Amino acid sequence: MNSEIVYDFSHLYRKNRLAGTASELSPEIASTLGAILGEYLGGEEAVVVSARDFRKDTRMISRAFNAGLISVGTTVFELHACSLPVLQFAIRRFSAHAGVHFAAAHRSPEKINVRMFDQTGVELPFSEIFAKEKIQNKKIKRATPDKIADILSVQQANDLYRAAISSALGMDVLREQNFSIVMDCALGPVAEIFPNVLAELGFNILTLNSYKPEGIPESLPSPNSLSILSRTVVAAKADLGIAFDPSGSRVLYIDENGKIIESYIIATILTEHKMIGRDKGLVILTDTLWTLENWLKENNISVKYSHDTPGEISRSMQFNRAIFGANEQGNYIHPTISNESEPFASTLLLLSAFARNEKHRYISSFVEEKDIIEKTLIEETTYSLFSNAEYLFKKLYEADNEYKTINTLHGVKIIEENNSWCHIQTTIVPNKVAIKICAKDKDVRTKLMEKTIQLVESIDNEHSDSVQFL
Repeated sequence: MNSEIVYDFSHLYRKNRLAGTASELSPEIASTLGAILGEYLGGEEAVVVSARDFRKDTRMISRAFNAGLISVGTTVFELHACSLPVLQFAIRRFSAHAGVHFAAAHRSPEKINVRMFDQTGVELPFSEIFAKEKIQNKKIKRATPDKIADILSVQQANDLYRAAISSALGMDVLREQNFSIVMDCALGPVAEIFPNVLAELGFNILTLNSYKPEGIPESLPSPNSLSILSRTVVAAKADLGIAFDPSGSRVLYIDENGKIIESYIIATILTEHKMIGRDKGLVILTDTLWTLENWLKENNISVKYSHDTPGEISRSMQFNRAIFGANEQGNYIHPTISNESEPFASTLLLLSAFARNEKHRYISSFVEEKDIIEKTLIEETTYSLFSNAEYLFKKLYEADNEYKTINTLHGVKIIEENNSWCHIQTTIVPNKVAIKICAKDKDVRTKLMEKTIQLVESIDNEHSDSVQFL
């Protein structure tokens, strides 16, 4: 039975991903989207692994999407509530043709991100499957009743992943450390897997936001949640704080003093760890990490720069056989483990690197040594807001302007001309933001700082005026 598709999915396009509220996606549209994906993969010949976060709206949309998949004969392995690294593992474990993950979108908690991955685990962009020109005259070939596929429930995915990650990385060096970790699980399924992985290593674990949410909670990590995490790390005298996004695909680290560790420092540590036993190597980074170039050359590490669209870093890594990839959104890719971001492995490797160092007792001094950016390139100030920082970050990230914006989990980075950038980020005080400017030329830094402060002021005043009016 054939049915003509009359939908236009352009309203669900967000940063080259499929995203929308539960009413925008709707069960009817989600079912059609699932059917299109199933046909793209081969219909009755295909197997798809499906997972989601804890929210009721993502459960509804995932069930409708899965119904669309089986309607064209595509078999579904349903992992239920699982984080994205577990889905990545399951794609390989079950030799699936693709995977699909449903989770709350960061900065826009009312929206659901629907992320799709090919059989190697590399993310498929929206335009690959759902671009208007590809589906405009599309007809879906529904399976006959006897060919409708099954949805197979997989209950042990977290257990299988936990056993695999522990054996793959060889964590004996960590069993002797007795680290104390504070972890913000962002109200996502990270809570059902990673605390257990660390606890099995003998770590002391304190979790925040590790329960199943009701309704639509705030976007995590938020300025407020990061402030709480930072203060909890200090109060608990923990060695490290970890904040995940709802899908468990991105991660942010905080040292024992409650200070956020910048992504370029984490990338430096993980690259250095990957180079153990190697004379040379190649890494794939987004072009905003150009500040690492001199350090990479000094250490005989080649670098190729990639666009930050979904799956682009991973595809470039596969083509160039790179040993590591990273961006500034909290994604760190280890190709021997997964072809997309693997924050659980990144955390274990970060702690392994710290455990093996004989020079530093604290994470803060360890990462300070790895902070290789020339300080002459950076200018910094703070700004106290009348409104709240989360509103500011959302407006900055969703603004339609000529420059690229990056959601760094703890702020928003705006990329200007000639690789200069401004990073507006949260501080331990929720209504105060830090503004960092990076550019090679001092005059450019000065002008960019003035421009950024004016931008922050305009958004802050706009919000405070609207609140006063109400």
